[in-house]
Amino acid sequence: MKPTTPLDTFPAGTADAMAACRFDVPDLPRNHVPRTRALHLLAEADQVPLVVVGGPAGTGKTTLVAEWVKAEGRAGDAAWVTFEARATDSRGPDVFWACLVRCLTELGVAVPAPESSTPGWLSALASAVTCAGRRLTVVLDNHHLIAADVAEDVGLLLRLANGSLRLVFCGRGAPALPLYQYRLAGTVVELGFRELAFDDREAAALLSEPGEPPRHAMVGEVNDYHGGWAAGLVLSGLPSRGGTTGEGTAQDAAGDLGDIDDYVRREVLDPLPAQARRFLLGTCVTERFDAELALDLAGVEAEDLVRLAETWAFALPAGDGHRYPGVFRDALRRQLAHSDASLRKNVRTTAGRWLHRHGEPVEALRQFAKAGAWEEASALLIEEQLVARLLQEGQCGELHALCATLPPTESRAGPVVKAALRLTDGDVAGCADALTDVTAGVTAGDPALRSCVAALDAVRARLADDADSALVSAEAAWRVLGESTTVHSARSLPALVHLARGVALLRHGSFDLARAVFEEPAPPLGTRHLAVVHADRLAHLALTDALEGYLARAEQAATEALALSAPPSPFGAHAAARVALGLVALDRCDPEAAHRHAMAAGSAREPLTRYLAQQVIAGVEAAEGHPTAAASRLHAVLAQATVTDPWAAGHLRVEIARLALLEGNPGLALNELGPLDGPRSGAHPEAAAVRAAAFTRRDEDSRAQRALADVTESYSPLRPRVEALLVEAERRLRHHSPSRAATALDASLRLAEPERLRLPFRQAEPDVRHLLANDSLRHRRWLGGTGEANGAGPVEALTAREREVLGHLTDLLTTEEIAEAMVVSVNTVRTHVRGILRKLGVNRRYAAVRRARELGLLDE
Repeated sequence: MKPTTPLDTFPAGTADAMAACRFDVPDLPRNHVPRTRALHLLAEADQVPLVVVGGPAGTGKTTLVAEWVKAEGRAGDAAWVTFEARATDSRGPDVFWACLVRCLTELGVAVPAPESSTPGWLSALASAVTCAGRRLTVVLDNHHLIAADVAEDVGLLLRLANGSLRLVFCGRGAPALPLYQYRLAGTVVELGFRELAFDDREAAALLSEPGEPPRHAMVGEVNDYHGGWAAGLVLSGLPSRGGTTGEGTAQDAAGDLGDIDDYVRREVLDPLPAQARRFLLGTCVTERFDAELALDLAGVEAEDLVRLAETWAFALPAGDGHRYPGVFRDALRRQLAHSDASLRKNVRTTAGRWLHRHGEPVEALRQFAKAGAWEEASALLIEEQLVARLLQEGQCGELHALCATLPPTESRAGPVVKAALRLTDGDVAGCADALTDVTAGVTAGDPALRSCVAALDAVRARLADDADSALVSAEAAWRVLGESTTVHSARSLPALVHLARGVALLRHGSFDLARAVFEEPAPPLGTRHLAVVHADRLAHLALTDALEGYLARAEQAATEALALSAPPSPFGAHAAARVALGLVALDRCDPEAAHRHAMAAGSAREPLTRYLAQQVIAGVEAAEGHPTAAASRLHAVLAQATVTDPWAAGHLRVEIARLALLEGNPGLALNELGPLDGPRSGAHPEAAAVRAAAFTRRDEDSRAQRALADVTESYSPLRPRVEALLVEAERRLRHHSPSRAATALDASLRLAEPERLRLPFRQAEPDVRHLLANDSLRHRRWLGGTGEANGAGPVEALTAREREVLGHLTDLLTTEEIAEAMVVSVNTVRTHVRGILRKLGVNRRYAAVRRARELGLLDE
């Protein structure tokens, strides 16, 4: 007859349930990586009765404890049981005690016959353990599958055993024991997810082939993305083996997402109740979550669910809340994307409201858009002034992509968003139509909507072909924003309106007022859309300086604007900066650079920038010896600007008049300047300098003096003052007073030298240019060519025959035509042309003509 054992006294069916459990220490996996840091923490467990190793699935709990048990001969005094779900479903307590009895029996303990874990039996069991004469260890793996009512009896057994028995609870989360008592007494060692997480060295070893050094170049970033999660590293890191360099992002190195998603679904989500699954899917949509969001999602169960997320789902402390490691967060988000539509809308809308309350309106908008909560999305765009950011980012921005899917809505915000989208698409007229539809419904009681509508109209008018309405709209919007209690300067809506006001002032030639707007201190450039505003401001400041002749400042501001506006900003910072650099290059006699900048500017959206871009191209044509083509281009632009931008039209007239003077036609120059006489004359101080030059060359000295007085007796920009001094030098030479002429010329040079303003000297009257070549002024080498190394004259004097050939080159004759006119051979002409190019230090015929004009050789 078979002898009776303690196990035989357990209820029927317990033995069958025990058969599903495993009673041996697991083998270490093939790719096992020793975790020195965690093993060191476990080494502190030698003197305590309780060890708790708890963490989510796949964190390497079982492997770590198995390595620890097998180390230093502990296996002889340790037993192991791994519980399985099918064993504990119906007979959890009975199976637990039966498994513990079996473990102790295997360790040589004379276990008394069980009596349903009564206090008496537990006392007898503790005595039997003590009588074994050595300290015993039992590992209870998957302890989370044990029924909660076992906890009290386990605590009693440990107390009665008095240190002779050590229990190791290994599972997902902490056991249902009064752990605070053990913590106060210092009799427990606990390892959680943070202690179980792989560090970078361990992760590198895990991602490498056995016996080979780590080859993953991004192990630090990859491990941070996975939070040291062992299972995630293994599943994601498989592609990194076999020589992968690791270039790209941690997400790029995430292996087969299907494996990760399947693991998360089966091992993390499926065992949880529906409420817990909903909570995890709701808290994953934000980068972090706090008690407030937890309460919004779960109500009174929030506190318990937060603890569950910590122990079951990798939630880590982050400030005053929690966050998930990137790989788990992204896996949850993919699970959410395939979940029920109503659940997706509910959790994303809840998260959006929480983000809005916590000052993250852009992220809130993302959640509302993904949830299809369009009414809330539209309202958010108005209340948080995200319309301004939508405009600043342009078509390529994220907000445009989010708002482009916005369906027709009856909310007050819908038409405003529609108008903003049309404006970012370049449809100025469509924006005006949309604003007309909404303006009638705007009331003083809705300041946020009123502010957005006014700001949109100001930005629209900035791009429209009407300078007067642009200024009216900008001033009106500025007043509306000043009255609003919901708008403050830290937001970008006032910045947009203020910038539109500055551009409108510039279109009216109010340089000082415009500069005051553009020179305001820049806000902290933490985000791209704020950098766009600052780049826009710098670009228009560069335009202002270039128009007034302050070339060094213009160059610096334009260069800074280009550095900030890549990719190009929606409202013209890139184009305006390029045009400003083109104007600078023209005034420094560098037509090649000017042409390059004009081409890089592309198609400008602002009227003034478009007109000035054409001025740059015309200036290049004039510099290359095509003044007629340049004048034709400027007249074509003038026809457009006369209707839309009166100040720009006047500015273009001055440029046309300068060309007429270069062609030796002062009467035509005065005729072009005629419309600028009267009330508008003060808006164009440069016109007075050009008018003075024309009167001087017509020998109308008294009128020339009056025109010069208009420049010298008022505060004029730098370039008109330089030109006025050059005209004064010309007048003095005509009155046979070379010393006074030299004084005026020297004053003009002193003004122009810091800016390297060369063009007025190259366009000066021949006698002035001859005076400029005087030995006493030869040190002004910055005037030579386009660089400071060039001299003021040709390397070698041209021969009479070369001068004759040069004159024919000016008339654009071919080599054959020149030979026929001079009655010489073609080869002789070619010889003379080579000599001209060599002596003038240029490589092409048109460059030789331009250089000869600069040196005054064609006027001799």
